[in-house]
Amino acid sequence: MNASSDNQQTQNILNSFFQSVSDKNAAAIASLFSDNADWYIPQSDLLPWTGKLTTNSAITKALQMIFDAFVEGEDQFEPDHLFIDGNEAAVFGKVSRVVKKTGKRFTSPFCQRFKLADGKITNFLMMEDTREIEKAFR
Repeated sequence: MNASSDNQQTQNILNSFFQSVSDKNAAAIASLFSDNADWYIPQSDLLPWTGKLTTNSAITKALQMIFDAFVEGEDQFEPDHLFIDGNEAAVFGKVSRVVKKTGKRFTSPFCQRFKLADGKITNFLMMEDTREIEKAFR
């Protein structure tokens, strides 16, 4: 593939990723990942979906925990900058959600890094303000 087609393929996979996030479809999101993907969200004892994951079943479970932890219809996930370089991408934006358990809202900037190979996401890194999110869970 050339750079232009790599960029388009990456864009298409990210479009599917973000549409599935919007639909809260954990299985569809996990299907975009390779069988031995490297998924990482910095570890927090209060947020059970964080840490390093490497299987589709673990990713599906983590995503479902994320979707179940927040009030439906109260989330705002706003990517505002997307950078694609062949099979790699970075997305910057803001997320705001209300925690079901406490009723507290948090707002945090985020950065996501994606690496792809053979039409699948092989690496996913999510950086966000973990401390701010933890406060909403207390």
